[in-house]
Amino acid sequence: MPTTWQRLLERLASGDPVVGVDDIRGWNKLEFGYAVDLAVLREAEAATWVLCDACPERHWSEVIRVAGGRRAFIACPQEGPVEVEPGRLRQWRIDAGRVAQLTANALGLSSPIEVLLRQHLWALGRRRLGGRYRDIFLGVGGGPAIAEVSSAIQSSVGHGSALLLMVGCSGNLDGLPTAHHAVDLASLSRMEGGQVIIDVEYLEDRFSDGVPSSRKSPRSIPAPAGAAWKDVSVIVFDSFLRIMLDGKAHEVEFSDIGMDQQAQPVELLKLFAAARGTIDATKLRSIVTGDSPIKTRILRLRQLLQELIDIDGDPLGYSKKAQTYTCQFEIRLDRDEGFRTPSGASWLDFSFDERVDGRIAVSVSEQRRFRAHGPQTQRGRPTAEVAQEVGPMVRTHSLEEMGLRGATGKLTEEGAIFIRLARRWQRPTPGQ
Repeated sequence: MPTTWQRLLERLASGDPVVGVDDIRGWNKLEFGYAVDLAVLREAEAATWVLCDACPERHWSEVIRVAGGRRAFIACPQEGPVEVEPGRLRQWRIDAGRVAQLTANALGLSSPIEVLLRQHLWALGRRRLGGRYRDIFLGVGGGPAIAEVSSAIQSSVGHGSALLLMVGCSGNLDGLPTAHHAVDLASLSRMEGGQVIIDVEYLEDRFSDGVPSSRKSPRSIPAPAGAAWKDVSVIVFDSFLRIMLDGKAHEVEFSDIGMDQQAQPVELLKLFAAARGTIDATKLRSIVTGDSPIKTRILRLRQLLQELIDIDGDPLGYSKKAQTYTCQFEIRLDRDEGFRTPSGASWLDFSFDERVDGRIAVSVSEQRRFRAHGPQTQRGRPTAEVAQEVGPMVRTHSLEEMGLRGATGKLTEEGAIFIRLARRWQRPTPGQ
């Protein structure tokens, strides 16, 4: 569900920056209060149209004022005159300039912001990102085309490196010069504790040396009519994905979509694959790297999957009761094809250990064979020999996958017994 901050940015980009009481029903009241306290929302003129709540039609009606403006009514075709409480007429205007100022503050920019295109483009300042200084701008869609925005940026900074934080967009962002990079503000910012926070770490990663400066939009994999996410199977390899859909295999290299193996969406996707699709949200924070909020990471992965596969709906579900994120499709690591028991192994050879992320590490020693080089021949060429070594084979499984915890997050009777035994005989686990 979108946050109040995301809703406000979406509304701002639509070109209708005024919200009324009927618009904000269901919004988070605490977050709405933050927006008012931060002056992102300012009290506006009273509404002149409201949604009728007296009949099933739910139609919009013009407000009629009587008694010198002290009382208000609407004319309902079914119910006749319907009195409207004054509180329902309250409206707030989203202050785009204030959004620009708070964004600059969140990035630690101290220079006064400059309006380049009224209500649509601001120069926020300059800071170091990814090893070099970049001029940073805030753009609001729903107005000038991207060519006009780009021209205004070039007039301000010439052909230097620029970052355009976009609130929606109008036109083709591919029309930006190569030195100008556009990023969706809603995907890397949030309103929390009375302030706006920008995920600077993500921007640093995006612009760091060796990482593509802008993520490429993946070519969408076509899906047959009526296909759902449950029809998708994903196998995650070290450097690419193999996606099975409609009996066809599609391979997508991470580099082809502008990501490397350390990118946050890739890291999160591999964690889902290792857990066979279900991750405990309360423990996810302790196993990911970096400071980006979990909800932001989930949002970026969700957007990537929706761009990559042409299927409607949400590919990532969340159970509030169980506090778990679940892939709505089958997913696993390429090396996870079930546990292959070594020849001659017994139950006494196995170890079951609870990891800090809540998954269970199952390990057993196995004898491995590998090719080694022996003494050189008379011609100076090394001989090839087959050597052997004994080492642990480890697989990790989620409690849900093992059938030891239900969808509500509660351990089964067997699961409770298993966890007690595992904790009693806990020993160090490789990688823990």
